[in-house]
Amino acid sequence: MAVTNPDLIVTTCGRSLDLSDTELVIERSNSLFSYNIHKLKSGEYVIAEKFYANPFNNRYILLNDEQIELLKNL
Repeated sequence: MAVTNPDLIVTTCGRSLDLSDTELVIERSNSLFSYNIHKLKSGEYVIAEKFYANPFNNRYILLNDEQIELLKNL
């Protein structure tokens, strides 16, 4: 039986990352999904959307500082 590490993820742009080596900046969840933002040592951020009912819909979106600043102004 293969053991998988839930902290090893692939972002929507195809980059493989280990979330256990990040700083959790924002953590939000309800009974349907969780929405967390992790900061990487590189200064980039990952938005992790995890859906409890269907993990195939999980998304991990990688953003840099410039993109985060643009989001703040929306």
